[in-house]
Amino acid sequence: MLRLSATAMAWIGLHSKVTCVPRESPLFDPDLHVPDMSASEAVPQIDRRESEKGCHWTSRLKFELCGEDGCHESEILAFDFQRRAWDFYEGRSTAPPLEESAFIMAMPLDEMHGAFELCPGMVVTGLLLAAEALLFSMAPSARDPLQLAKSYMQFLLDSNRDEFETLISMWPVLHGQHRAEEAKYRVSIAQPPSVDVVIARCSTTLRWLWTLPLPPQARVFVYSKCDVTGHDLQRQLAGIVERVAQVVEVPLSDSGEWMTGECTAYLQHILRGLAGADPVIRLADYTVFVHDDAPRHLKPEFLSMVFRSLSLGTLDSNVSFLNLAHERYVSAATPCLRHLYSAVMGRPLVGRLSTYCCGHFLAKSSRLHEIPAEPLQRLLSAVQTGTYTARAGGPCEVANMPCYVVEYLWHVVLGEPDELPWRSEDVRLPLALRYEGGRETRLPSPLRFAQYMQLQSK
Repeated sequence: MLRLSATAMAWIGLHSKVTCVPRESPLFDPDLHVPDMSASEAVPQIDRRESEKGCHWTSRLKFELCGEDGCHESEILAFDFQRRAWDFYEGRSTAPPLEESAFIMAMPLDEMHGAFELCPGMVVTGLLLAAEALLFSMAPSARDPLQLAKSYMQFLLDSNRDEFETLISMWPVLHGQHRAEEAKYRVSIAQPPSVDVVIARCSTTLRWLWTLPLPPQARVFVYSKCDVTGHDLQRQLAGIVERVAQVVEVPLSDSGEWMTGECTAYLQHILRGLAGADPVIRLADYTVFVHDDAPRHLKPEFLSMVFRSLSLGTLDSNVSFLNLAHERYVSAATPCLRHLYSAVMGRPLVGRLSTYCCGHFLAKSSRLHEIPAEPLQRLLSAVQTGTYTARAGGPCEVANMPCYVVEYLWHVVLGEPDELPWRSEDVRLPLALRYEGGRETRLPSPLRFAQYMQLQSK
């Protein structure tokens, strides 16, 4: 049982203990578990049976994470990790094992060496996935997972050619090495794009911006939706004004009965940029749109990763739209949304709308130029007049806040399909962005309690 340092695992926010148990577990319960034939692990490679070669079929890495609420066991199963890694490298929409790869890379080297001896493919593949993901947002570091993976592969090639051939047959290590090498090359030739950050601001402080790695070439537009003194805003932006190219405040208070929120800020920024009008003049290569309370709806770490990529110039040119939040809405098709969709898009909604929460996203300039401007203009008019709200005789119960339901529609207006793919399953995105980071269904392990089997046995 090994206790990691706080530095090694600081990103999970927990004090943690890690144990590699590829074959056998001291927690094995004969009343609950089928024996895993773990005694065979200690035999020399030359004497191993077929199910033990390359990676024993029961191999797993076992972790115990300890925090204020006690300790919780987790494990990475080799067969599941292998399936998801192959699915990623072969272009399928399965979520890639990014969290698992991060755990593998965070292991102390002595533990990693032991895990490599027992299941080399899982360790090497995890390192290659981590390498590609990290090279999206940072230059190669002192502990380079790509170099470490190549060292492991070379060791196996030099020491046992049969084991090496088994490795490259069973695991996608050649795919991973190729992609990681490409990612490293892209870092070396990358050119930073122009960047705008658009913030719809009312009453929430903007000091959270100080902690973010804002691209130095960025223009930051603060659209002031509420009455705020200039002195107060200057104090809140003091920590970023010297770190970015320009900070622009744009007064945009609502004058009528409708609270238009971020809708008028986002839409007017886009339309002014398309028209070459002040203060935007031109749209940046990439524009990040967020609320003043963005940390409530997105993970600052994820946004920071995007900002670092924009600073480096490594954001894939295929990324035309990226939702930045970590929670999904339930797919919806209410009378309100059908009405608004039809009014804005000029066609009926067929099916459902599915997207992430709360209207935080990145959009590429080429996408903003290629989509028709009419839906943008119709949406701006609808929000400013509140025509679809119940107060104005429409079907949407949003009081005097017509922008509220537009969160379901931004992706469609900006050229994405009605049902936006989950980030983790979107094959258009770079590996590093195929990550959710939000809540997910949590149930007991079926090995301990299976409600479905209970149901079937009645």
